[in-house]
Amino acid sequence: MTARPEPSRALEAIEALRAGIAAARSLGLDVSRAEVVADEANERLGIVPDAYVVALVGGTGVGKSTILNALGGEVVSPAGARRPTTGTPVAWVAKDAADDVRPLLDRLGVGRPRTHTNAELGRVVVLDLPDLDSIEASHRSQVEAVLPKLDVVAWITDPEKYADAVLHDGFMRDWLPRLDRQIVILNKADRLHAEASARVARDLGRLVAREAGGSGRAGGAGGPPTVISTSAVDGEAGIADLRAWLAGAADSKAVVVGRLVAGARAALGELAAAAGVMAAEVAPFMSEADQRRAIDGAVDEVMRVVDLPGVEAQGVAATRAGARRRGTGPMGLLTAAIYRISGRQARVANPDAYLRGWRERGGLTRATELIRRAIADALPSVPPALRASYAAASEGPDLERRLGDALDRVVSRQSMEAPSSRLWPVIGLAQTANTLVLVFAVAWVILWVIARPEVASYDLPVLGPVPVPMVLLFVSLAVGYVLARLVSLHAGWLGRRWARGVSGSVRARVQEVVDAEAFSPLARVEQARRALGNAWRRIAPEERRG
Repeated sequence: MTARPEPSRALEAIEALRAGIAAARSLGLDVSRAEVVADEANERLGIVPDAYVVALVGGTGVGKSTILNALGGEVVSPAGARRPTTGTPVAWVAKDAADDVRPLLDRLGVGRPRTHTNAELGRVVVLDLPDLDSIEASHRSQVEAVLPKLDVVAWITDPEKYADAVLHDGFMRDWLPRLDRQIVILNKADRLHAEASARVARDLGRLVAREAGGSGRAGGAGGPPTVISTSAVDGEAGIADLRAWLAGAADSKAVVVGRLVAGARAALGELAAAAGVMAAEVAPFMSEADQRRAIDGAVDEVMRVVDLPGVEAQGVAATRAGARRRGTGPMGLLTAAIYRISGRQARVANPDAYLRGWRERGGLTRATELIRRAIADALPSVPPALRASYAAASEGPDLERRLGDALDRVVSRQSMEAPSSRLWPVIGLAQTANTLVLVFAVAWVILWVIARPEVASYDLPVLGPVPVPMVLLFVSLAVGYVLARLVSLHAGWLGRRWARGVSGSVRARVQEVVDAEAFSPLARVEQARRALGNAWRRIAPEERRG
């Protein structure tokens, strides 16, 4: 390893993994495997952190027990021609450390260990595991159960099995990125002449490098695991290299922490890759420009259904109706009453009811279709693991329901009380006075027509002499018309100004609603992706941070 990690580094990795799991869960990703890694890491950190476990892992007949016996200089694990020979894990530990590492052995399900007195390996627990390709199904299951609990692995193969699919596809491809310190041993190299042995070792190295992915997470030296050759005949051939490699990890805590960090990194990397957030900057699947176009189009479609011009017309009519009651005198009150009783006012001068009745004028299918189409266009760039949750945001019925409910809330909170004016009662008093004058003028005209009393007259252009009663009648009618027009014009101006304000307010709030609801599921997806990406970058290797 390039540096000795501290326990705090492992805690930080576990914390980042937990944060990534929470984000991945909200994305609908399968986090069961990552949760197992996090739980196991928490557990391992509290059990003998100053000792590490290395296991000899390989297929039937590759010589795992022979290598362990060579390491110990005695028969530690029986080796024989009958295969499989090792049916349960065999532990080899320093005699002085046997009691200290007992919790580790219990955790691994290992019984009484074999002991040694090699001081260099005092804090190392060596396991000889059953064959991973054994004809006994329980042997492979034992290996699979123990692997997540190991700190270091020595992968053992031979010239016959060095490219075996069970070893590479079933185990190494998955576990190489998850362990920080590993070694690959080509045993029985003596069965080949020197050139062939070197060629097989190179081929094995290329396989391992490809499976390690060039990640620099394995091997303990910033690259893929080291490949060494050993001999089944000469027990010491290559064993010294293995013994030196085991003893080279002098800081057992660093080994344990490195393994925990590597495991958390690999688990979090899988989630980050599934969500497409391994780059330095997490770009959303849909650009802001595409979202803006879809939202603007959806707002226009919603406004078409809401019909703001109709709301404005109703608002102007409602304002004039109020002005008619307050500013047109007795005749205006009579007209307003007829207008109201006939139901016409409720039909054409009720902006509140008209606005709230938007559903009667159409649905929001066309608006939601624009949003659904924008989401569908972005789907090809979405990783397969996220497509289900991403596509769910384009489900029209749900989106239409959410938009409709939000629009109902907008219109229910909108104040639709038509404006009034202090000028109208003044004009109303003038209209009342003018009405009295008009009544008097009509009575006088009738009396003049019937009785023909002597009255003054005025010479008017074109008309000639006109009796005073007729002049008074014409003047009062003209004044009434002017006052009525004045009220109508003022009410229309006031109503249009108010209605435009209402329309602007409704449109702004509808814009907010569509902004909030149209892509809210996608916003939650992108937020979770950013959280997952941030968690990944906390523990990702420098060269993998984009």
